[in-house]
Amino acid sequence: MQDDQQVSEDKLREALARLGSGSSRPQKARPITPTTERRRRFVRDGQVVVEHQASRGFAQRSNAPSQDDQDEIERLRQSVKREQRRWEEAERYLAEARTQLKTYETREAHAKIQITELNRHLREHQDQIQSLKAQLHQSREQAAEAARRSPRPVGRPRKEVQDETVVKKVEKAAVEAPAVLLDEPEPVQWWVKA
Repeated sequence: MQDDQQVSEDKLREALARLGSGSSRPQKARPITPTTERRRRFVRDGQVVVEHQASRGFAQRSNAPSQDDQDEIERLRQSVKREQRRWEEAERYLAEARTQLKTYETREAHAKIQITELNRHLREHQDQIQSLKAQLHQSREQAAEAARRSPRPVGRPRKEVQDETVVKKVEKAAVEAPAVLLDEPEPVQWWVKA
C-alpha cells in the first residue's frame, strides 16, 4: 500500500513538473525497480484508476533521433548510395559487355559467311585446275599419238637459206656489244666510300 502511494505521488509530481516548469523530466529520477510482471490490482471503493499512456512529449522525445542515431542514419544512407552507384556501374558494364558480345557474334557470323564463300571459290578453282590438268594430259597424249603416226623424214635435213640482212644484223650486234665473261668478278670501286 505504501508502494502504491509512493508510485502515484511520484507520477503526480512528474505530471505537475511537466505542466508547470516546462522541463520534460524531473531533476531527480527515482530508482526503477525492475519488475518482470505487473501485478494486477483491483479497484476499491473510492479509488480512481489512472492508466498512464505515453504522453506526446515523451513520444516526441523518443521519436527524435539522437546524434548517434543521426550518424547511423547518415552512414546507412551513404551506404545505400554507394550500393546504388555500384549497381548502376555494374548495369553499365553489363550493357557494354552485351554490346561487345553482340559485336563479336556479328563478326563471327560475317567471318563464317566469308569462310563459306572462300571454300566455295576454292572448290570451284580446284575443279577448274583438275579439268585443266585433264585437258593438258589429254592434249599431251594426243600430241604423242600424232607424233607416232606422222611420217619421219628420211635422209639429211635440208639447209635453210637465211636472209642476208638478218645475218648482218646479228654480226653487227655481236661486234658492238663487248663480250662479258660471266666468270670474271666486277671491279672494285675503291674511290667510292661505302
